[in-house]
Amino acid sequence: MYTPAQNRLEDRATLVAFMRAHSFAALVTHGEHGLRATHLPVIVELRDDRVRLLAHLARANPQWHDFAAGNQAMAIFMEPHAYVSPRHYERAESVPTWNYVAVHAYGTPQIVEDREEKLAQQLRLVALHDQEYLARFPSLPRDYLDKMLAAIVSFTVEVTRLEARFKLSQEKLPVERQRIIAALEASGDAAAAETARLMRSHNQP
Repeated sequence: MYTPAQNRLEDRATLVAFMRAHSFAALVTHGEHGLRATHLPVIVELRDDRVRLLAHLARANPQWHDFAAGNQAMAIFMEPHAYVSPRHYERAESVPTWNYVAVHAYGTPQIVEDREEKLAQQLRLVALHDQEYLARFPSLPRDYLDKMLAAIVSFTVEVTRLEARFKLSQEKLPVERQRIIAALEASGDAAAAETARLMRSHNQP
């Protein structure tokens, strides 16, 4: 990912926090049939300063066959983003742009075959997104759970490389950034407001 120095961020904890906050990712693989991508929820772990992703695909989705070749995959975590108008800049000779944050995580997917590990992974995913349903999940009939588990391919990715771009008007004048932040906050758009919050967090006054 093209990342100018002013947009680069390498702090592992910050990147993991962002990935967890925006954990509906795009998984991109390359195999015999070329590039493929699937959008899916991801569990992001940080253990001993190592990042691991846990996710699953529908078994009917042929993308999981790309794992067999041992090729790297890329998971793209992206949001929020917002249009930035040149009317906020001091110089008339300015053009529109887009502010955004994106993190790319690279690693080799490993399929999880063990039933109990697959079930535990699904329980963790439910726990992240639906605590109320979590208590009911283990009481589902075993034959139903087995059928559902057989219909998915669970996998993990040990992340070997993280790339991030926090494009948040870092190169602009403080007064210009404040105008942009004010405009995004006043827009009524949730993604724009979140972009403004990140601008406040990652820029000096």
